[in-house]
Amino acid sequence: METGFYTQAQVNSQSYDFYPATSPAAPLLIYIHGGAWRFGDKSVVSFSDTGTHHLREAFAAAGLAVASINYRLSHEALFPAQINDVKAAIRYFRAGADRFGINPARIVVAGSSAGGHLAMLAAATSGLNQPYLEGAENKAVSSEVAAAVSIYGVSDLRTIFEDRPLCGQPLAHKDDDGAEWRLLGSTYPAPAGSVAEVNWAHAHPIDYYRTGTDAAPTYLVHGTADGCVPYIQSQRVFDTLTDRGVDSRLVLAEGADHADPLCYRDEVLAPMVDWALSRIG
Repeated sequence: METGFYTQAQVNSQSYDFYPATSPAAPLLIYIHGGAWRFGDKSVVSFSDTGTHHLREAFAAAGLAVASINYRLSHEALFPAQINDVKAAIRYFRAGADRFGINPARIVVAGSSAGGHLAMLAAATSGLNQPYLEGAENKAVSSEVAAAVSIYGVSDLRTIFEDRPLCGQPLAHKDDDGAEWRLLGSTYPAPAGSVAEVNWAHAHPIDYYRTGTDAAPTYLVHGTADGCVPYIQSQRVFDTLTDRGVDSRLVLAEGADHADPLCYRDEVLAPMVDWALSRIG
């Protein structure tokens, strides 16, 4: 494993762990950790009680290189810093494809929870080239991805609470801690004319999936008993992409809660890897 930094700042919040493949010109999986945009670390793919490391193992066994990245958390910087960092990492690995032994045209992003939100945002805006989301690092290189995987990811921060009763879950959750306003700068709706209002307007993958033309194929996994991020958040993405003719898959893990090891069973991961390989050529 190689550890390094994907921006010139060379700080831990913009660092990576790279697990090389055994063959040259391999596809690359970039994994984005969860943690309510407030905590978490790239080391989760090394070992995790939730079983996240099984995702790395499954993709590595299929011949992919894997990079797990950190990104600036909400106490370090407001949105869009987080998606700026993800896109910076994509560009960094694409630009260094020869050194890392990867194929720059075969990059997949994956993430869980808050990381799933960022993976979907990267996929939904793939090819959009919107400066607000792209950031300033290594701008001459594309941040497009060939496919994305979201595991119990957030697709719409505006509706996450009211969606819970729609899925048979309580309105409040024990882990609610203001993650959304900490990320975006205010509660919703934001004050008119504020920075937070701009952030709230750009932070929802579902909006880009509904209106964009270059969304990357997206694979979604969500537990039916998720009391934190209700599964309808993934269902809406799947329905939208299906209606638009964009390739997508939705796997509902029956009885699985948020960050549940049931979402990382072999029965879930094996078809996910097969799907990803078929989409990246």
